[in-house]
Amino acid sequence: MAKLVVLVLSDPKDRRKVFTGLKFAKMAKESGELEDVKVIISAQAVDIFKDAAFKEVIDEVKDAVSVQACRMNAEGAGVVKEVEASGVSLAPVGKELIGLIKEGYEVITF
Repeated sequence: MAKLVVLVLSDPKDRRKVFTGLKFAKMAKESGELEDVKVIISAQAVDIFKDAAFKEVIDEVKDAVSVQACRMNAEGAGVVKEVEASGVSLAPVGKELIGLIKEGYEVITF
């Protein structure tokens, strides 16, 4: 069975793209067609933690799949406390992503 990482990188100003990536991850996991699905939020996308409009979708997605945010990008954007308050884990996602690829995860980006 396939394993998937949904890498969300887009600026939150592109709301549809960010919402689509997050919702797709949840739908992919709930489909039962994939062995595992993970979400990594990095680059400009960490700014979603500043926007209350994303709170509900973040909660919904993290209830279905593992969600991590890039610690370096969160620190740079000044959103570490917001990420922690959301219950999303912070990690050095570059290293994490390399490990997941080595484990056979496919990566798609939004």
